[in-house]
Amino acid sequence: MRKAIPYLLSVLLVVAVLLSSIAVWTNKQVTNTEYFVKTVSPLASEPVVQQEVSEKITQAVVAAADIDGRLGAYLPGQLDFLAEKSNAAFQKLVMSLVGELVESDVFRSLWSGAVRVGHVAIKQVLTGDGVVNTVVAGVLSLQSFIQVAIDALVAKGAVFLKDVSFIGDDYSIEFIQPETLQSVRGWVEVLQKSATLLPLFALLLSVLIVWAARNKWRGAKLVSVAWILGAASVVAAVRIGENIYGGTLGTGNETPLYVYRELSNGLNQAGVQLFFVAWFLLVVLAVSHMVKRKSYESTR
Repeated sequence: MRKAIPYLLSVLLVVAVLLSSIAVWTNKQVTNTEYFVKTVSPLASEPVVQQEVSEKITQAVVAAADIDGRLGAYLPGQLDFLAEKSNAAFQKLVMSLVGELVESDVFRSLWSGAVRVGHVAIKQVLTGDGVVNTVVAGVLSLQSFIQVAIDALVAKGAVFLKDVSFIGDDYSIEFIQPETLQSVRGWVEVLQKSATLLPLFALLLSVLIVWAARNKWRGAKLVSVAWILGAASVVAAVRIGENIYGGTLGTGNETPLYVYRELSNGLNQAGVQLFFVAWFLLVVLAVSHMVKRKSYESTR
């Protein structure tokens, strides 16, 4: 039974390495708005994200402007085609202006601001700090982007847009459903504690494995292997999580997946680094043990 203890503890260590890595990463993402904004802000320069935001803004503005309806009220039926052509021309104008917007510094500033607001709302829902705004929790609001586009169109002569109201309408990109945030709210306190305790537990297990092993060299090697497997599990968990999350997103909704990749990149890199560090330690242990054994044999 004593021989089996180090192996049982090593299995537990693999799980502890996986869970502690995820807990530390998740806790940092949940509690640190500045870190979150810094991580996600570069996506403002990602062409796929720019394209998706451009399409959503254009659709919102064109639908609200309702050029067909406005002209149709004044044109006789046989001239309906003029309304359609005017609507197409207006849509082309909006797309052009929005295209310029998403490539500008203004867009990057608006993106960072929207990301910050969204994360603060998520944090408030999960921690209960401050006034909870479930409307913007888990989403990236496009209201500020639309307003800038409207101002540019008004400056181009579309003054009728001054009377168009976008308040109360849902113009946003959803990352996580508010119901999901509410359902995991109770786990935040557990997460914060585990982010501190689990890494310590993993280190304690490493010491116990070496202590319980009859051969300390083998015990140390067992610890290295467990850390290697745990690190590999972290990388695998990131990939599995991406596949699961990507499967929940609809077509034409690629931005949330890019956000996931950007956020999980830190966890993935940590897993890769940990993997190679553990491998290096295993190689060092194997080489040092071999040298020691040859040295011992040569003195006999």
